[in-house]
Amino acid sequence: MGKAKRAQQKRAEEKERAERVLNEKRAERRETIKITVAVVAVLLVVAIVAASCSLIVLAVRGTGNYLRNKIGLKSEHYEVNNAMMSYFFHDTVNTTLTNMMSTYVNAYGIDASAAVQYGLIPDPNQPLKNQTQSNSSTTWYDYFMSETRNNVTSMLVLAEGAHEAGITLDEDELKRIDESIESLEKTAEANDTTAEKYLSDNYGYGVKENDVRDALELYYLSQKYYYITRDSIEVTDVEINEYYNTHSDDYDVVDYKSYTFDEENTTDALDKAAQLSKATTPEEFDSILKDIIKDDYDDEETLEDAVGATLHEDVTVTDDDAGEWLFSDERKVNDIKAFSDATEGTASVYMILNTVHRDEEITRNVRHVLFDTSTFDTDEDAKKAADDALQKFIDSGKSLDTFESLAHAFSTDSGSFESGGLYMNVRQGQMVTEFDEWLFDDARKEGDADVVKTDYGYHVMYYAGEGLPTWKALIREAVLSEKYSDIAEDMTEKYTVTFDEKTLNKVPDIA
Repeated sequence: MGKAKRAQQKRAEEKERAERVLNEKRAERRETIKITVAVVAVLLVVAIVAASCSLIVLAVRGTGNYLRNKIGLKSEHYEVNNAMMSYFFHDTVNTTLTNMMSTYVNAYGIDASAAVQYGLIPDPNQPLKNQTQSNSSTTWYDYFMSETRNNVTSMLVLAEGAHEAGITLDEDELKRIDESIESLEKTAEANDTTAEKYLSDNYGYGVKENDVRDALELYYLSQKYYYITRDSIEVTDVEINEYYNTHSDDYDVVDYKSYTFDEENTTDALDKAAQLSKATTPEEFDSILKDIIKDDYDDEETLEDAVGATLHEDVTVTDDDAGEWLFSDERKVNDIKAFSDATEGTASVYMILNTVHRDEEITRNVRHVLFDTSTFDTDEDAKKAADDALQKFIDSGKSLDTFESLAHAFSTDSGSFESGGLYMNVRQGQMVTEFDEWLFDDARKEGDADVVKTDYGYHVMYYAGEGLPTWKALIREAVLSEKYSDIAEDMTEKYTVTFDEKTLNKVPDIA
């Protein structure tokens, strides 16, 4: 074979080999594409199934059946499912958080963010299961769930007592629950959302109106039996006196004046305390104090306020040197003494105005019907409802039965509507300002009735006359509470309540 022929044959073989390699690569690529398409198809199906499952789970949870089918607590005749428990749990969290904020921020002056940082209060925008209490490994979720579980356990015990006694909710009480539901719907509307979303956002995903109704029915039944049981307890004068003789230190009080000097130089504080200690009467106490501190105040009014703040009335014993001195049997009116605190660099002066005694100030009894303005479309509507109720009471000849029926049917005060709106042995300063001022007006006469507005709404007021002396009223309440505690303990032993901790742990968190 010639050289030219061999070269031609070689080129033909190389071309054939190149086409064979190219065809093999094409076949391999086609197979890869097939596999890739198959894999993508499988993954797409998996993703669709997963998404569908998630949507199905959300849909199921959204119906509330997931919660409703889980029984967290139960007694012989009653069950509390997780939907009801979620309502109670979130209500406990919201109420407790409000009280905590008021205590730490308003009373103690602690910044809210600092209180959260140090675990004094939880962050309401974060899951409670991710937060622990200060100096504790307990999560805030577990803390609030424990509180809620204890509260609901008490409700079930009381509900069992009501069941055995044949006590049920009447039409007025069921109407009250209807109005609570309507109030939730109005709140949702005011927040430009649906009632269903409002309930889920505030009481747990999946909680529905009927779950809230079931929870409220249990709550109102337990409260009804609680007040029936408590009101049936008798406390005699003999028991009050015996209790006082045993706990006199808790109820004896003194009246005194005191002022604390807090100076940069401790010696200055002691010198000023020595000057004030020369006073022999309350008038001298005020006069000397004014001369000492007048340069610390810009005007006479604030100076007078500072001097007026030195008066302390009806104070119980304190566990310190000053308290021991104030409550000594040797004390006489106008006795005066200075006490210094080297640690704080302060000096305080005390003058006795009234030696150890019992607080004999007379309490007062009052009935009221509260019309909460938030349950009405306008403030005027709430006032009109209160005015109409007052007129109905007056037209009845101020019949007590009429007032009790009005309170039972309309009052939004859960602490008194079951007892016909009655608050016994109210101490001055115990109620909100407007309520207190009306009740303790010097011109007040038994049988007086009127409408008074407070931050809570409009109150139809009825003055039911004088109560017990303050010391006696306080002891009566203490004895009453002890007796009720004994009854509650017996009921707890009698009516068994069980709970499932794993089930309760599935109640929705707040975030």
